[in-house]
Amino acid sequence: MFYAHSTLTAVDRTDLAKGAIWVVQNVDDRKRAEEEVFRLNAELEQRVAERTAQLAAANKELESFSYSVSHDLRAPLRAIDGFSKILLDRYAGKLDAMGRDYLRRVRAGARRMAALIDDLLALSRVTKTEMRRATLDLSELTSSIVAELKQAQPQRQVAVSITPGLIINADPSLMRVAMENLLSNAWKYSGKNSEARIEVGVVQADHDAAYFVRDNGVGFDMAYADKLFVAFQRLHKSNEFEGTGVGLATVQRIVQRHGGCAWIESAPNQGTTVYFTFAA
Repeated sequence: MFYAHSTLTAVDRTDLAKGAIWVVQNVDDRKRAEEEVFRLNAELEQRVAERTAQLAAANKELESFSYSVSHDLRAPLRAIDGFSKILLDRYAGKLDAMGRDYLRRVRAGARRMAALIDDLLALSRVTKTEMRRATLDLSELTSSIVAELKQAQPQRQVAVSITPGLIINADPSLMRVAMENLLSNAWKYSGKNSEARIEVGVVQADHDAAYFVRDNGVGFDMAYADKLFVAFQRLHKSNEFEGTGVGLATVQRIVQRHGGCAWIESAPNQGTTVYFTFAA
């Protein structure tokens, strides 16, 4: 063996030296790459920590704002509405028709602002509420909400079809809020149809169960569908249909918190269907 090694040519020795140098260089390159990865990870962790702190501060400011809205704005709104009512009740005879109409508009504006505040706070609570999933009978929940709608407007004749046995795993409180918004919308926007119908059921969509609430109401042009899940966006005038434009934004946040998604299908005078899914 000694004699075999001693017979290495100068070319062989050069190749071996080059190989050794390549190994050393490769090890150095890997070390530098690892150090760079560690450095980048440290920078990323620092940025994440900074962004988390910024988000925490922003959330604290939003909570403070919500508290201020809830407590500081309600009192003056109640005063505006209350004193306007007193003027209408006690001094109506001293006001002409235009004056009385102005006061009614003032009261309507105050009540609308109060409703906006309530919906804004409700939207905020939906985002912050702790999730507590449980087995939930969506069919039974829907029936109870429909019963409340019928009790509130007994003069309405609405045919409601609910698929039985819709069992889901979801937060009961949040799902009640979501279904109240969806069913209230369906009830409201089918109000001008003398043969109003509302349907609640489930279909398969991309291997997932997609639950839906469908009505045969006024519908809308799908070109504006992207606005519907944005808070305070409305496609109908307030004098046509009351509301603040927060309902579907609330529904979407609730569905997203359950790991699902929501979408909508509609056409003018052809009704509307809102679909939503859940993550297992």
